[in-house]
Amino acid sequence: MIRSLLPLLLVSGSCVSTPEPVPPLASARLASDFESYSIERVGLLPAVGVRTTPEYATQLQSALFAEFSAATAYEIITLDEQDLEAIPSLDPYRKGGYSANTLVQIAKRYRVDALLIPTVTDLQSHPPQRLGLKVEMVSTETGQPIWSSAIQLDAAREDVRRGLEAWAMQHVGDVSQTTWELTLISPRRMARFAAFQIAALI
Repeated sequence: MIRSLLPLLLVSGSCVSTPEPVPPLASARLASDFESYSIERVGLLPAVGVRTTPEYATQLQSALFAEFSAATAYEIITLDEQDLEAIPSLDPYRKGGYSANTLVQIAKRYRVDALLIPTVTDLQSHPPQRLGLKVEMVSTETGQPIWSSAIQLDAAREDVRRGLEAWAMQHVGDVSQTTWELTLISPRRMARFAAFQIAALI
């Protein structure tokens, strides 16, 4: 009886499908001297950029904190607007660069070796959702970007939809083949997906 069941067990076992891998949709650039930097504590700033409300900036910062904490060995320190009061703003989206004075003040106050600076380059929260996000890691020692990553998500694109489905099935609780499409209308999940993609490249 056991021998007669063995072929059936082997066939049924071979039919178990493996999860579809989450396709990489972000790109990244690494400074040639990245390995020469000693980085342990990293400050994560609130997101700035187009149509970024304080509420959405907090939501995106939380997503980036979770994903970078999971993907790296860095101690990630979230810095909010109150933490940065009386310190000149770092807004590369508008200013085109980073103030050395601002970097020095942040480094001294919070003892961070680098800063993660997220910038929203495109945002549409209603369907079909879009999110363009760039994150730079800037050394507080030199003021130079030493790593950067960018992603452009558009829920109307087939590759983005496939990526969102694969990610939701593997990384979001209580998601099934029939419910994953809720991710397409959730700004919080879109932000988490973008953060997942970017953090995977550092």
